[in-house]
Amino acid sequence: MSEVVKAIDNPKSERRAAARTLRDALPADLRQAASDAICKKIAAMASFGLCETLLCYYPIGSEVDLRPLMTHALACGKRVGLPLYDEAQATMEFYAISSTDDVAPVGKLGIPSPHAEEANRIIPDGKTMLLLPGLLFDGRGHRIGSGCGVYDRYIFAHKELLHSSLCIGVSYAALVSDIPIPYTAEDVSVSLIVTEKKLIFARKVERAPKWEVRRRRYVPLVDKDGNPQKVEDKPYYNANYVSPQDGKYLPPSVKELKS
Repeated sequence: MSEVVKAIDNPKSERRAAARTLRDALPADLRQAASDAICKKIAAMASFGLCETLLCYYPIGSEVDLRPLMTHALACGKRVGLPLYDEAQATMEFYAISSTDDVAPVGKLGIPSPHAEEANRIIPDGKTMLLLPGLLFDGRGHRIGSGCGVYDRYIFAHKELLHSSLCIGVSYAALVSDIPIPYTAEDVSVSLIVTEKKLIFARKVERAPKWEVRRRRYVPLVDKDGNPQKVEDKPYYNANYVSPQDGKYLPPSVKELKS
């Protein structure tokens, strides 16, 4: 008699459901305070100051709210993009927006999305920062998302993002797990996770052969008009990247942004 083989459940499913429950249970005022702190930390990063394009997402439900950061980026003269999902193809593209109100409900879920104008479609390059949402992250940069895999496919389709350290996860500190997250070759790992408490630099990931090295020096933020502020105002680490061929990898030392 032949042996009946049962289908193996997705090992992420149970943790995905638990993470969603935990995130939804966080009080709204604490979520907003944490979101504001995350926005401030990203805005204080030298790599944010150096990037020209910021790819974000419109917050749904209990997700980290990055709208203040998007508004700040637009005021600094950066191009800001939001994803437009193609439910039939399970893919997405990013389109530039002029403000956080420059969206319209799309799809069965009515997700606020940008207008699909070809002239505004964004093609990522070496100066593009991508901020990824997630239900759960671990210390090595692995991520559990909604389960659709659209971000993974998008990043694999754009090698500039795949080989960059500017693919950054955003998460509440309570949803960064000490227990490793299972992953496959189709899953993308992030190089950095930003929480309201600290920046978590992940280890070198398998699919990032051009992992970049940071050398510390003082770098001022730019003001709302895009002009550099005085160096003595606030010191931040500098994302002055050096390839592995030019220097040995050293984990960056990050000074927390003072509130």
